[in-house]
Amino acid sequence: MNRNEFLAELHVDVEKIVLEQGYIVSRENERNEYVYVIESGFCSFCRDNHISGFLSEDDMIGIFDILDGEKSTMTIRTLTTVTALRFKKTGAIKQMINTPQKSYYFYSRLQRYQQQFVDKSIILTLSANERLTKCLKLIADTYGKSLDGGIMLPKAFTIDIIANYVEIRSERMHYLYKKMIQTGRIKNYNGQLFIILDN
Repeated sequence: MNRNEFLAELHVDVEKIVLEQGYIVSRENERNEYVYVIESGFCSFCRDNHISGFLSEDDMIGIFDILDGEKSTMTIRTLTTVTALRFKKTGAIKQMINTPQKSYYFYSRLQRYQQQFVDKSIILTLSANERLTKCLKLIADTYGKSLDGGIMLPKAFTIDIIANYVEIRSERMHYLYKKMIQTGRIKNYNGQLFIILDN
C-alpha cells in the first residue's frame, strides 16, 4: 500500500499545505489536532530541544501521540519548505488501523520513529568523533544521494543541525568538522556536505 492508497481508504478530508522552513508543526506538551503526511521536504523531531531524528517523504506527523486530545511528546520543526497532506486526527486513527493493510502502513511509519530513537541512543554511547562519523553515515545512508566517489547530503543537514542531533557542543563540532575536511573525509559544496567514500 502506498501513500495515496492509504489516504484514499481513510475517507477523510485531506488538505494539501505548504509549510515554510522553521515552521513548528507540533510543539512538545501541546495538543495537535492534525495528522500530516509529508510529500516533500525535511523535518526534525525534538525532545527538550535535542533533535531525536528526522522526517521526510511519506513520514507522518501526529501519530506518535495517537489518542485524540493527547499532548504531543515532541516538537516537530520544518528544516526546509515542506509540502504535506493534512487531515483532522479525530476519528482518523481508528480508520488507520481497521484493516491489515492500513495497520501495516501505519505501524511501519511508527516503527521509523522508534528506530531513530534506538539509533540516537546507540550514537550517544560513543565518543564525540565516533558520534559524528556514525551520524554522517546514518544520514548519508538514509537521505544522501550517491555521486562519483561519495554521497551528497541534503542541504537541510547543516553542521549545526548535526551537532544538535549528536549532542556535541558547537565549538567541539566545528573543530571536528574542520579536521574531517583537512583529512579529506568530507567536503563542503556551498553549504552542502559531501561524504567521501573509502576506496
